[in-house]
Amino acid sequence: MTISDVLVEGEPAELLLEAIMSLMENSEEADGMTRFGGKLGGDSGAALIHALGRITAELRADDMRSFLPGRTRSKRTEEQRGADAFILLVDRLEEALTARRGR
Repeated sequence: MTISDVLVEGEPAELLLEAIMSLMENSEEADGMTRFGGKLGGDSGAALIHALGRITAELRADDMRSFLPGRTRSKRTEEQRGADAFILLVDRLEEALTARRGR
């Protein structure tokens, strides 16, 4: 199995890694925060957008379930949800690639 065969959130890990590395090249740090910017295009940009969309939908559903009786209501903002989705994607990508190396 090669990196080309690994999927994360239904997208090729290779393309996701390419997109994230591109974002990191255009990052800047200030006040303990890192801001990512730049333009992504092509297959890697599309893969990143699709994967983030899937995770964001998953988090939105979790947040909606928090309004059920007996649950603690989520107060996560849309911006926080987007940041959480990005962190989850990076974590899932790392897990998938680590698992591939272990095979």
